[in-house]
Amino acid sequence: METVEVSVETRQVGNKRDAGRLRRSGKLPGVVYGRGTDGVAMQVDDRDLRTRVGTLEGSHVLRFKSAAGNLDGRLVLIKDVQYHPVTHAIAHIDFYEVDVSRKITVMVGLHYVGRPEGVVQGGVLQPIARELEVECLPMDIPAQLEVDVSPLQIGHGLKAGDITLPPNVINHTPDLALVSVLAPTVIAKEGEEAEAEAAEEAAAEAAAEPTTE
Repeated sequence: METVEVSVETRQVGNKRDAGRLRRSGKLPGVVYGRGTDGVAMQVDDRDLRTRVGTLEGSHVLRFKSAAGNLDGRLVLIKDVQYHPVTHAIAHIDFYEVDVSRKITVMVGLHYVGRPEGVVQGGVLQPIARELEVECLPMDIPAQLEVDVSPLQIGHGLKAGDITLPPNVINHTPDLALVSVLAPTVIAKEGEEAEAEAAEEAAAEAAAEPTTE
């Protein structure tokens, strides 16, 4: 996997007002930490990060570019992103420094390809999982995992153990259901049950309302 280079700077830890001014200037406050190391307060350009990372799927190794020697060249993953409760803009971002010689556990996006035979027959493709947890070295993280669903018949599905993973990539949950093809009658029945439940709830609420004379 190729790394994505992102420019970062160190920052002084301040209060919420300082963090707000930083965000208004186009910078995002963050911290980078790693296994057995203390966290380092840093900041990254919001637009630069979105341009380089915003369109990527799954987990990707980023390489810090910085004039600060304690940040430059670090290989990291985005560990956590905090959002403003009202505007939903990014408020803070955590990076985790990785050791390229040590395996890590990450989530990788699933990309379903092909038209299932069961769908041709009238069934409905039902994705159950959109990501799969795998273990591998940081530089072996797949950009995504393609899952061929074209052979699936109505009533059949795939589990994590049914798909072929890239070399040196391991999944420890082979029985995890990923996708299935449902019969049209199943979809219709689920819709009828949902309508019936809604009608029952509405009747119960009406019965609970006080009457006036």
